[in-house]
Amino acid sequence: MKKKTICMLPEITSLGGPGTFQKKFQEQAKKIGIEVHFNPARKDIGAFLIIGAPRRYLPRLIWARLNNIPVIQRLNGMNWIHRIVDSGKKYYMHSEIDNHSIAFVRKWIASGIIYQSPFCEERWNKKFGVLKKPATIIYNGVNLNDFQPATTTIDSRMIQIVMVEGNLEHGSEYGIEIAVRMVMGLSEKFSCPIVLQIAGNVNPHSRERIQATFKDLPPHVQVIFCGVLPKHEIATMETNATFFYSAEILTACPNAVIEALACGLPVLGFDTGSLKDVVGDGGLVIPYGADYLKLEEPDINALIHAAERIIRENPGFRTKARKRAETAFPLDQMTLDYIRFCLND
Repeated sequence: MKKKTICMLPEITSLGGPGTFQKKFQEQAKKIGIEVHFNPARKDIGAFLIIGAPRRYLPRLIWARLNNIPVIQRLNGMNWIHRIVDSGKKYYMHSEIDNHSIAFVRKWIASGIIYQSPFCEERWNKKFGVLKKPATIIYNGVNLNDFQPATTTIDSRMIQIVMVEGNLEHGSEYGIEIAVRMVMGLSEKFSCPIVLQIAGNVNPHSRERIQATFKDLPPHVQVIFCGVLPKHEIATMETNATFFYSAEILTACPNAVIEALACGLPVLGFDTGSLKDVVGDGGLVIPYGADYLKLEEPDINALIHAAERIIRENPGFRTKARKRAETAFPLDQMTLDYIRFCLND
């Protein structure tokens, strides 16, 4: 009997997040003999795995439910920062429509839900209600061969801090400013070169504004906007860095953080969203110190002190970071868990 396939909808080519997940899942599923594709018209589909709410495919998904084909919805976090930061009416409306479309599919069309973390499940349940349908939590996974620790000793004569986000726009630029302020605080404690490397899509106007705001950096401090980098370059950068700063607030299960842990790179961030749950002892996740839902001023001093500790205790944190990735986020286990839930194996 021919194996059933899994159809993922929609196909996503954007940076990071769901796009990264789709590619990793498709490649890993192929290794264990399960075909994952993007063709909803095929006759051998055993389940649909949908990201969010693919509106153009709703008639096909309704047809699938009527024909007893599972429709499994993978849920990330929900849009929220548009209510705090003015990014224009168009982006505001897009974000609101997106949230309610996903909630509609979650309630009326999906036959089962995969949440990326307990925080993610709690947030959707609180906002749109608990559902009486199968649900599970499956963390994102990482290819532990593609992201590995350094084989040589890290240069302790330089502090290299890495930020990686697919998109740092529509209010997310706020995290860059916090990172720069953290670096400036560290510059008063360490006289060696300190480099902040920011990988991701940053609006040119936002970049220019941030550079103008912090134009008088100490001479031993550099802030480098790297732009969008391929995965292998990110892995190399993280392997040689001192620590990773996670800037995103209310993250559901950040791929970038998991990849950093796999590189043996300690992670630093504020205790919002699922970050503390994901990082474990592979870094330091500290209280925000204010109302982060209003993007109030965080506790920068606490952030600086935590960064100093990671720098001074770096070897120990690096070992724990890699161990955390190996224990909690192997890609093969994530893929098996998805396939079993989708195909009810």
